Amino acid sequence: MSTSSEPHTSKQQTAVIRAQCQHLTSGVKSMNVLEALAAIAALWAYWSTPTPRPWLVGWVLVVLTVLVARLAWLLTARAGYGGGRRDLWRVSLSILLSAVCMGAAGFLFNPADSLLSDSMLYAQLTMSCLGIGLSILALAAYSSHLPTVVLYQACLLGPACAQLVVTHDSEPALAAMLVATLGFLIIAARRINQTTHQALDLQTSNTALIDYLDRARANAEALNEKLAEEIMERKEARRRLQEANDRLESMVSDRTHALEQANKELSAAGERLQLALDASNIGLWDWDLQSGTNYHTNFDRILGYESEYFRNFFGDLQQLVHPDDFPAIRRAMVGHFKGETDRYHALYRLRHANGPWCWIEDEGRVVEWSDNGRALRMIGTRRDITATREAQEQQRLAATVFENAPEGIFILDRHFRFLAVNARFEQITGFRESEVLGESMTDNPHVERNRDIYRSITLALRRTGFWEGEISERRRNGEPFPEWLQISSVLDEKQRVIRYVGMLSDLTSRKETEERVQFLSNYDRLTGLPNRTLFRERLQRALTLARLNREKAALLMIDLDRFKPINESLGHEIGDRLLKQAAERICSCGVNDENLARVGGDEFTLVLEDCGGESQIGVLCQKLINMMKKPFLIDGHELLLGASIGISVFPSTAQEAQAMINQAEMAVHQAKRGGGNNFQFYRMGMQMASVEQLALETSLRKAIFKNEFVVHYQPKMDLASDTISSVEALVRWQHPTMGLLAPSEFIPLAEESGLISAIGELVLERSCRQARQWHRRGLGDIRVSVNLSAHQFRKGNLADVVDRILHLTELPAHLLELELTESLIMEDMDQNIALLERLRERGVGLSLDDFGTGYSSLNYLKRFPVDTLKIDRTFITDLHKSEEDAAITRAIIDMAHNLNMSVVAEGVETEQHLEILRDMDCDSIQGYLISRPVAEDQLLALLKRQHNRAGDGPA
Repeated sequence: MSTSSEPHTSKQQTAVIRAQCQHLTSGVKSMNVLEALAAIAALWAYWSTPTPRPWLVGWVLVVLTVLVARLAWLLTARAGYGGGRRDLWRVSLSILLSAVCMGAAGFLFNPADSLLSDSMLYAQLTMSCLGIGLSILALAAYSSHLPTVVLYQACLLGPACAQLVVTHDSEPALAAMLVATLGFLIIAARRINQTTHQALDLQTSNTALIDYLDRARANAEALNEKLAEEIMERKEARRRLQEANDRLESMVSDRTHALEQANKELSAAGERLQLALDASNIGLWDWDLQSGTNYHTNFDRILGYESEYFRNFFGDLQQLVHPDDFPAIRRAMVGHFKGETDRYHALYRLRHANGPWCWIEDEGRVVEWSDNGRALRMIGTRRDITATREAQEQQRLAATVFENAPEGIFILDRHFRFLAVNARFEQITGFRESEVLGESMTDNPHVERNRDIYRSITLALRRTGFWEGEISERRRNGEPFPEWLQISSVLDEKQRVIRYVGMLSDLTSRKETEERVQFLSNYDRLTGLPNRTLFRERLQRALTLARLNREKAALLMIDLDRFKPINESLGHEIGDRLLKQAAERICSCGVNDENLARVGGDEFTLVLEDCGGESQIGVLCQKLINMMKKPFLIDGHELLLGASIGISVFPSTAQEAQAMINQAEMAVHQAKRGGGNNFQFYRMGMQMASVEQLALETSLRKAIFKNEFVVHYQPKMDLASDTISSVEALVRWQHPTMGLLAPSEFIPLAEESGLISAIGELVLERSCRQARQWHRRGLGDIRVSVNLSAHQFRKGNLADVVDRILHLTELPAHLLELELTESLIMEDMDQNIALLERLRERGVGLSLDDFGTGYSSLNYLKRFPVDTLKIDRTFITDLHKSEEDAAITRAIIDMAHNLNMSVVAEGVETEQHLEILRDMDCDSIQGYLISRPVAEDQLLALLKRQHNRAGDGPA
């Protein structure tokens, strides 16, 4: 009810607004004349007052212009009123323009100082009467729109009233009169507006009612005319329908007879078709694509579903068909619909009602098309081909297995003639299938050498129906190869032989693997030398022959020196190549390769038969050592090895193989403790020495924690100032029972046991702390030199250790000097040089010790970041006797100075040595001439005496 009344209310409001606009427009016409007359009267009243006449004339012209423009606009816009509130406010705004102009005159022409003055009283009364009169007239002219009336009165009288109240604020009676007047006007306007609005509503309702009645009358007249025409058309249609009904009855009678006859024939054909479908296990389907209906037959027997189950042809397929096959059905059907194929054909898997997947062959074609080429009806057949498909899969699988089997397969007839061979047979034998088909296995000329074997095989097959075994055969190119042959007979249902099936395997790889395994079990894979197992067999054989022939036999245990650091720093690949070259060098020394074996990572053994005396063995050992001392060049690396050899002799020291091995190992350990690059014969006291050495190693480990190591210092004298400028720190072991031990008695053992790094760090920290004390006591900038071991370099944290100790002891870096050897740098030259560069950047001094005794090339010297060269004592001892030593020493000094290095000469013991070195411009000397290595308190006394002499000098 409310919904139907809303449009009516909206239309009525629109009509009322349109009536208000027309009412306001009518009022404007009469008010234009009155406002124009009021403006002229105001001009006449103020003409004689002090008000400037140009203002009066200008004001009148403005008012008249506004009135004329408003009138012209209202006459133009009146026909375009649409009944909207925007039109209503536009008319109201045009009305208010004249009120604003009239109200402005009351404010402009009546200044505050002239109100109620004698000269202006008449004019002001006239203006007041005109304003009140126009306000009263506006009540009638604009009563249809209350806001317009109220705003008109406010704009017309408001300015003058406001000025009057402000000017005479001390007279409340005047203000009350003005407020009362405005109140009466507003009340009158409200009352007149209500009356006018009711009249407009009534007028609008009457007008709408008249319009509605006019439209209803016109619609009724049109409906009567249309009803008359339909009555005439129905009478004509009834007549034509009767005629058509008569003709249809006649046609139906004729058609009924023909249809009965066709139904009989169709029923017979349907029965024959159903019988044919049942006999062939085929289901028929008929699909109406327009309606989506379909018809199925025999599906209950083929797939276990009732025909009513398939009500949606395509949707049912999508639910039952295997997900992998449905896209193929869609493609086949779309291709047929597009005319790409003359029929629809698809093979897919469809789930049987009992659960398993069945293979279905689906065929059909469109039998009805629309005018625009769209399929309307489709008929086809569907049959179960699961059994056929499985048989094909079995045949395909058998063929795949036959062709891709890893063994050669062949088929023979009952007379042993080849019927088929697979690809692997061709690969193994080299014979193509065309070359052996029809050939007999026993008469083939290619198997001439094994003809007797094949005949025995055929006899065995005829007797037992099976044979297998290994035979040696030849390929087509004549290459012999071992094969494993297996043949069995195939029987029919009457147990008669109809075929023979054979399989052959190439045993070449297996034989090679067996030989390889046999080789690896007795020989080293890297060097090709006998391994530990074969070595023991040959050692036992050599001892047996020595006993029988009453000869001597010797076992040499060869251990490569310095191999482990090279292998760890440069990698196992270079280490393996180095081992191969070392093995080749040993073989090149004229030894029997069969008696040489590799029994460990860098350990070799050599069995000498009928070896003679120790002198002959020693010559061979020295030859081996000299060969190992030569540098190895691998990938640009110049690598230095050595050899420590331990020797056990039969029957002098041992009678059994294991005893000889143990003795040789003890001897090689003794050789390594002696510094390496030497050979040692086993002696009776070595076992006892080994026990003592083990006890000494245990004490050495405890000595680190018991703080039994002390540091002695040997001074170095600067020849330019004849003062002690630096000292070399040398470690000693204060053994609790053996007393003070020199480095040569425990350093090799410390290096062998890996304790040298801990001892080196202890010496470095104690030396730095002592040098810091000398510096604090004001004894001068005494630099302390500390020897580095190879183990400290190999750990890779040398720079961190030096930083930590310098920070801990607060020793300035330039007061520390690290001494190292050429061989130590050469282990991994690039990495070690980079490490030395980092130490040198910290301000630590670097000294190359024992210069001239190593094997390194002088070309590398320019790359070493060292500050000092120390000439070995072997060149200084006979300096005053040997011209060669003097020449070498001078050359070293000159070369070092040219490379901006300083030189220290070791082993200076006589004044003659000192004078010669001064003449050669040597920088510093070290030796017994200056001082032996002394303890901390003794060196402190030397430094104090030197400091005191330096203090007395200037005085």
